Amino acid sequence: MAEELKPSTFYTVYGKPRLDQSKQESLLYLYQPIVGSTASSLYLTLASDLTIEGKSPSLMHTDLLAAVDTGLMNLIKARERLEGMGLLECYQATDHEIGLNLIYQLRLPLTPEKFFQDPLMAYLLLDKVGKNRYERLVERFKATAFDKKNLKNITKRFRDVYRLDENAFTSQGEVLEQTQEVFTETPEFDWSLFAQQLKRFNLLLSLEEREKLQTFQTLYGLNELDLAEYVAKAAAGEKSGLNFDYLRQLINKEKRPNVAAKQQAAPIEHPETTSNFSSQELEIIAQSKKIAPVTFLRAIKREKGGFETNTEVRLLEELIGRNLLPKSVINIIINYILVIQDQAVINANYLNAIANDWAQKKIVTPEGAIAHVRENNQKLVRKPQTSRPAYQKRGAVRRETLPEHIKQPPKETKLAPEKEAELNRKLAEYLSKEGDT
Repeated sequence: MAEELKPSTFYTVYGKPRLDQSKQESLLYLYQPIVGSTASSLYLTLASDLTIEGKSPSLMHTDLLAAVDTGLMNLIKARERLEGMGLLECYQATDHEIGLNLIYQLRLPLTPEKFFQDPLMAYLLLDKVGKNRYERLVERFKATAFDKKNLKNITKRFRDVYRLDENAFTSQGEVLEQTQEVFTETPEFDWSLFAQQLKRFNLLLSLEEREKLQTFQTLYGLNELDLAEYVAKAAAGEKSGLNFDYLRQLINKEKRPNVAAKQQAAPIEHPETTSNFSSQELEIIAQSKKIAPVTFLRAIKREKGGFETNTEVRLLEELIGRNLLPKSVINIIINYILVIQDQAVINANYLNAIANDWAQKKIVTPEGAIAHVRENNQKLVRKPQTSRPAYQKRGAVRRETLPEHIKQPPKETKLAPEKEAELNRKLAEYLSKEGDT
């Protein structure tokens, strides 16, 4: 890159147009001692190039060198320091007219709280600034608490002050969920932190491997530390790349829970429900948004006294990899097949038929999925003909006989309402406990 990059090379910056005060202080007090003043100056200069839309115009490195007031080699070193700390991603493209073109994706610094919770980041800072200054920085950013022992909490609750029309609120669920997804960049997984953890193992991942890992993370609901540990084990001994088959085996082996004897649990009380959903449905909706699909699948199989198969896990992995439906809707599909339709296993044709139907109908929330099932009775299977036309000649054409599971998905046979309600109740209780953990 150093040989190719010239002052005349064009670049474009993407990222958040503004840093809040917490992240500015994190960059100044916590990151700068590690990356150096030139690197932090480069970060802030790139951030200043951004417009309110989160993208800069096409600029030349000549301007960047003047703004940072350094030479080309020092700029490259500063940029690499930002990359190594997960603050910057760099991409290159080649244009036939202008030659090399660089894309800089700025990543937000960790907040001070998350920075000090990361042992690697905390160690790097301690190593740079020494114990005395490190302890002063910890003292500066730690949360201030006060003794509540002899105090009476007189804070009003939301419902003491505001009135909420539950029916109106629920009716707007789909719009609100879509809005939440638009403004939520990484709601569950910090990929910058994950990349920092991989540095402990001297691992570099290709873009294709990272995209596959996003599917694994969504499927299994792993945190940054656990996924990094699994990736390190799966990469050990490999000459190049990541062994995804071994990675899958590792996760399934260590994450599969032991099925204990069932215990009778007290019913979950919901003080307020809407007229649209039962209390059990509301619990399942809530947990479908929090729990990973494999955990959701195992919870249902556990309540039914069975177990998930490797084929089912692979089917969910492929479905998630298509990025057509959010994980909450995929969980409702799992519930629909195994609970509502009372199937013993998830059939590939049936799963894909439902997923295709829901994706085309733009179903993006669990509330919308349940409403769709109610309204349409989810008839996705064409009934086979019971008799053959009398005029069909024998032996005219030789036809291959297809296996039943290829010709059509399983027949839809619904549970009795009372059995479905009981299974939903038990499932809601189990999912509630899974969500708490």
